[in-house]
Amino acid sequence: MNDFLKVKCIAIFLHNRPFFGAYVVHIPFLVAVKERYPNATLVGVSKNSGADFLVEAGFINALEVIDGFGTDSLSRKYKFDIGFNLRPSSVGTSLQMLKLRIPYRIGFKKFGALYTYSVPLDVTNYRADLFLSLLGVTSTLDITPYLKNDIESAGVLKNRIVLAPGAGGGEKKWPLTNYIQLARKISELRSEEIAFLTGPKEEKEKEILEKEGFFVIHSPDVNALFSLINSCKIFISNDCGPSHVAHILGANQVVIFKKYLSEWFLERDNSDYVESLTDLSLVTPDEIIKCISKILKYDVAF
Repeated sequence: MNDFLKVKCIAIFLHNRPFFGAYVVHIPFLVAVKERYPNATLVGVSKNSGADFLVEAGFINALEVIDGFGTDSLSRKYKFDIGFNLRPSSVGTSLQMLKLRIPYRIGFKKFGALYTYSVPLDVTNYRADLFLSLLGVTSTLDITPYLKNDIESAGVLKNRIVLAPGAGGGEKKWPLTNYIQLARKISELRSEEIAFLTGPKEEKEKEILEKEGFFVIHSPDVNALFSLINSCKIFISNDCGPSHVAHILGANQVVIFKKYLSEWFLERDNSDYVESLTDLSLVTPDEIIKCISKILKYDVAF
């Protein structure tokens, strides 16, 4: 469909992993769709309400939560011109799009016969890049300038080194004591100020860090989170939701993985990672400092 201005309503079947980071990686795709179809209403379809923030932050116009493959509520409310299936392994969603009589259906070749247009499925790609391939866009970084257009600079973190010790599961967390050691080592070597970023489930960590004398930003909303990460000098975190905000913004970044997975890491010159398949506590602050040194190209201090 090349008459982009005439497209009025688009269904986007969001990937169903119920984690903040799993929804963050949709954002470059949503920004690209808005750029290509500026007059269209974007309707996200999900099996849970965890994607609500995509509406609140303005990335989609509406979210429909449907547990299963029903179509009645969608067909009553919308007449879709285009449907995108971002669920690579869901034949049910492919059939759902057919039942909705969406004239232009786009998805991955695993179920290519059910689409009007399909692309190869490569699950080793960074997940945001995988979604963008449905639009013929090669890299998340091609969309980053459009994403940044609407992000205001957050002076509170301007040029600070930001550490985010949270993660969705305990097994993915580098110990808080290690983060504190890292912060103190960086402070000995660098003039930049340190800030910690904690999430809504990290009240305890927030209290510990504040008692240790650190500046902590706790549980910012999505728009503030984007502004904060966009403004920082470098972002250091576990494999977590905010790490994907840093990825899609192209920020200087180090990620601490329990196990590195290419679909959850955007390879680029200003990012790096460490991993420990056995015990995350074995990763040392000095290993992270080496990554920071490589990214920021410190001449003397590191």
